[in-house]
Amino acid sequence: MAIVVTCRNCQATFGAKEADAGRRGKCPNCKSELIVPEAGPSAPATITANLVEEPAQRRQPAVGAGSAAKSAPAGPPTARRVPAPAVSAGQAAQATAAGSTYNPASILNAFQGSIEPVRSAGGYRLAVVLVLGFMVLLPVFYVALIGLVCLLLGLHAVYDTALLHAGRGRGALLAVMLYSAPLLAGAILVFFMFKPLLARPMKQGKPRSLNREQEPLLFAFVDRVCEAVNAPAPSRIDVDCYVNASASFRRGMWSMLGNDLVLTLGLPLVAGLNTRQFAGVVAHEFGHFSQGAGMRLSYLVRTLSFWLTRVVYERDEWDERLVAWSQGLDIRIGIIFLFARLFVWLTRKTLWLLMMLGHLVSGILLRQMEYDADCYETRLVGSDVFESTMRRLILLDVATQGAFADLGEFSKEGRLSDDFPRLIVANAGQIGPQATKWVDERIDEESEGLFSTHPAPRDRIAHAHEEAAPGIFHVERPARDLFQNFAALSKTCTLDLYRSLFGKQVKLTDLHPVEQLLAKQEQFADDIKSLKRFFQNTFSLLRPLRLPQSSLTEGAPATHLVVELKRARQSMLQQLPEHQRLFTTYDQADTDWLEAEMADALFNARVKVKASDFKQSLTSPQQTLQARAAARGRLEQISGQLVPLEELAIRRLVLAMELAQRDEVAARLSTAQERLAECERIRTAAAVASAQVGVWLALRNRMAVLSTLLPRLSEARDNASLFGSVEKNIGLLVRQIRDFQNELSHVRYPFHHAKADPTLSEFLLPQAFNESDWSAVLSAGSAVVEGFPRLYARMFGRMTALAEEVEGLLGLPRQADPVESEEKTG
Repeated sequence: MAIVVTCRNCQATFGAKEADAGRRGKCPNCKSELIVPEAGPSAPATITANLVEEPAQRRQPAVGAGSAAKSAPAGPPTARRVPAPAVSAGQAAQATAAGSTYNPASILNAFQGSIEPVRSAGGYRLAVVLVLGFMVLLPVFYVALIGLVCLLLGLHAVYDTALLHAGRGRGALLAVMLYSAPLLAGAILVFFMFKPLLARPMKQGKPRSLNREQEPLLFAFVDRVCEAVNAPAPSRIDVDCYVNASASFRRGMWSMLGNDLVLTLGLPLVAGLNTRQFAGVVAHEFGHFSQGAGMRLSYLVRTLSFWLTRVVYERDEWDERLVAWSQGLDIRIGIIFLFARLFVWLTRKTLWLLMMLGHLVSGILLRQMEYDADCYETRLVGSDVFESTMRRLILLDVATQGAFADLGEFSKEGRLSDDFPRLIVANAGQIGPQATKWVDERIDEESEGLFSTHPAPRDRIAHAHEEAAPGIFHVERPARDLFQNFAALSKTCTLDLYRSLFGKQVKLTDLHPVEQLLAKQEQFADDIKSLKRFFQNTFSLLRPLRLPQSSLTEGAPATHLVVELKRARQSMLQQLPEHQRLFTTYDQADTDWLEAEMADALFNARVKVKASDFKQSLTSPQQTLQARAAARGRLEQISGQLVPLEELAIRRLVLAMELAQRDEVAARLSTAQERLAECERIRTAAAVASAQVGVWLALRNRMAVLSTLLPRLSEARDNASLFGSVEKNIGLLVRQIRDFQNELSHVRYPFHHAKADPTLSEFLLPQAFNESDWSAVLSAGSAVVEGFPRLYARMFGRMTALAEEVEGLLGLPRQADPVESEEKTG
């Protein structure tokens, strides 16, 4: 019997043979990976494939995923049964894609009773009151400090009026200044001291609100969790695109007298968890509200602690104006604002001290509250699931960083992912087989400090295992099944996120299917693998590769090209071991030379160099000059010895590309016409880019020198030589960026771009920058230094992928993947 397979991602339907049951494959439509399900004797006519969340291409991680959640035996069926909400078409499609019949009642009725409440000792409740009292005293002390400043200003205004009648001429003018300057500076100080008391938080993107009519199953599910932990149910559920969940009073202080709560859910959290893990997260958040009085007191503690943090670190336009006035006005007037800035700085330091005291005192209370909330989560879903959830949250948090990095890369080609939560989950799936090891290391590294508001993850996991709770809820389905149409909601919230980050200029047309972007990303990763295999990890921007401007074998028969290609490949492989050894030495010499350049810049700026600043001993100008000369000599000596293999590699690459243009080879290539046209564009662009590798190296060196000088400015404000050296290097950096832009403006970006047909220069630096703004210049320099290697590698990677395919058609085996090591691109 044939198996009808439906792709969970794009809903495309196609047939598969029974013999293919259990095999992996890709959807012909969207290229998502699937597993063909088994077709048993009682299987329905249509069986949906299980979509494999992890893409084939895996990303090397900073951390990884945790162990799978284990099921525990169900408890006694004491939970109240209610009619299940209606099933939407979106939910039915999700369930069908998951390979099962959708049954909301089975989820809602799986809550087997209530859990034992977490009891707080009387001493703990007393501690909450004492901590709250201390936290209230902190802003009271601050207000008293403002009153003291006002009193001193008043005393000066009343009792120092004699200064207004002192002498005549210049003496009288000086006396008036001595009288009025403190009043003006003091008034500014009082304003800036009052400002934190009245300042509102910075505006952030509003979450999207849901109601019970929109999402009946989700609300019913959350109600079940609240009922189990004996907490009030929320009146509203908000969703956003962050990996987080929180429950709070809907109208802040105004809701404290009742139980008007709002639950905020991050859709990436929903997309990345199953219903059991998700229920545990919700139970944790509402566990805070299971003890009404304690929660209200702790809410005040949290609010005061957050206020102190915000007023210490948050800046607004008034702070910027004060800085501008102190720097832009005549010194006789500007000195007043300088003194005001000094007093404001002292005020913020006072607030910082109050903030740290508040964190120290409230931290113990807040950490205990987290332990109590963890108990509710553990008792609802089980101790083992608590650990798997903790690990999964760590993984999703790191995957979010990768997803934002992906957005940066996608946006360079005028594209944004239309489903940010899906992108985060895809990143989590790309972490790779070392996931458990990375998560273990992350958990072991994080420790609990005196000012921490949350316990360390390993302590929370150990505390959960001490509970040894089996849990009362054991259903494990995708948490997104709780939503009427999770995919549509996720895409809507994705657009909300982009508009909050980039402004309302983001349009629907800027969004592209995440599957297409992931496919491009996977192709790029495959091309880089091809590049590493072809050059065996010796491809580097330290060594520009010169592509010939014309054909190597114009008019020669294809058989001649095949012979030449095989000869070039064989010679290259024979020379490879010695070349790799020489390249490692060359790479180290470049590192030594760059360190010497940085040390020399410090000595020229009259900054003391410590022995620990560099790996080499560069503690004197003489040592620095000697090290630079030695490194330069090694570079020149080895450079010529690296050329023969590089020429063989380029010859091999070009011969393969020229063979691909011959009809007898092109006929056997996949999408030959499109790929050959792309590679021709790439070859033209890569030739121009290769000629600018030397300019890029100079840019890299200039940025390295500035990265060494700039941190010293805050340590040596009175060092005129240092300031002058930074200013000089910034000017040289501007000139180098302009030269680089000019040379790369003569050739078009060779890959497809969604919005325009930019040059290489416009692709790397799409926006103009202000040459007089140091920050803008440094940002432009960073964009070039970081972006050019990726573009350069992408171009050569695409060409080597074609070359590998051509060699395969000629019967040449693919080279083995090189052993991964710490590589240097310059």
